[in-house]
Amino acid sequence: MTVPTRLLSFWFSRSRPAPMALALGLAAVTLATACQAPSTEIQIQNPYAGVDWEGSDQYKANLHTHTTRSDGRINPQEVVDHYHRMGYHILAVTDHNEVTYPWTGFSAMEPSNTSLNRMESQPENMPDDFVYEDRDPSSLGMLAIQANEVSAPHHVGSYFSDFNDRADTEGETLRRLEAAGATVVLFHPGRYTDRAPETYTDQWYLDQYRTFHNVVGIEIYNQGDRYPTDRGLWDRLLTELMPERPIWAYSNDDMHSAGHLGRNWNVFPLTELSQDELRAAMEEGRFYWVYAPEGQSGPTPPALRGVRVDGRRGIIDLDVEGGDRIYWISRGDTIQTGATLDLTQLEPVEGYVRAEIWGPGNTITGTQPFGIGSSADSGRR
Repeated sequence: MTVPTRLLSFWFSRSRPAPMALALGLAAVTLATACQAPSTEIQIQNPYAGVDWEGSDQYKANLHTHTTRSDGRINPQEVVDHYHRMGYHILAVTDHNEVTYPWTGFSAMEPSNTSLNRMESQPENMPDDFVYEDRDPSSLGMLAIQANEVSAPHHVGSYFSDFNDRADTEGETLRRLEAAGATVVLFHPGRYTDRAPETYTDQWYLDQYRTFHNVVGIEIYNQGDRYPTDRGLWDRLLTELMPERPIWAYSNDDMHSAGHLGRNWNVFPLTELSQDELRAAMEEGRFYWVYAPEGQSGPTPPALRGVRVDGRRGIIDLDVEGGDRIYWISRGDTIQTGATLDLTQLEPVEGYVRAEIWGPGNTITGTQPFGIGSSADSGRR
């Protein structure tokens, strides 16, 4: 299997160690050991290294959305209109095994059999009709993403591809998606770990991420917080795979009806609103995720305005707007609080660290994982 270079070349770059000369006598060495600066540079892999924070606009995105083309209860053009009114600039319509794309072709599309049957049995929960209208994303200032939700049987998000088939096993489906050049995210894993824990074990997920490098992410928030165990799974996977193999976190509405709108989104700092820029950001982790329990009518969640990393000093510093408290998490545990993480003040941190920024109304904004390389002198000072 050929690993896409742009997926991994950035992540596997490493800083060169920078030994410090110690001009200390033998008697002073023992005394100084407890308080000296690191003798080698701590290897911090920063997914935001390529972000021009000052030169970028921050674009709000939902990447898991349904319409009456599958099992949603709103017609495609109305779904687009809802997200446009809420200030979203990026939208992926991910109907089940249907590519509802391009938006300028909505009028030629037809509703699913599920929607036709619901119109007969549950008309009160359906639109008045199935008259589809085109939408022009450029005139709306939006970016439309070619996508769909593939039943693998474990559901996955397929992006930047017209693939809409499925196989009997996840392995075969993921191989086909890889061959089709799709970027893939595993959707709502809690559904499967709850229903079939004997099948969907941590090892099962590890196998998928180790085998398919185009599977770049995992949903950790879905339709509000339907599956609270998903963050724990993410942390366990990161513990096993990082720093060599990152998994990027996504927060999506999984919108089927109006009640699902606007509680989950992702924010992409981009210098240009384009397919290429977005795809690179999705694959390289250059975005952050948001959960707003009260949706668009609730408090404004915190925003991430910048990230500064200093491997020589072992520092990660966040520029945050609107956050009440910040937690740094590694291996599922909080290891430090505050906007600045100082790795030299901690027991050795292995693998990764990520941040959660909590705001009013228990809104949460989260970073992607920073890879942490081993350093002989990165223990407690």
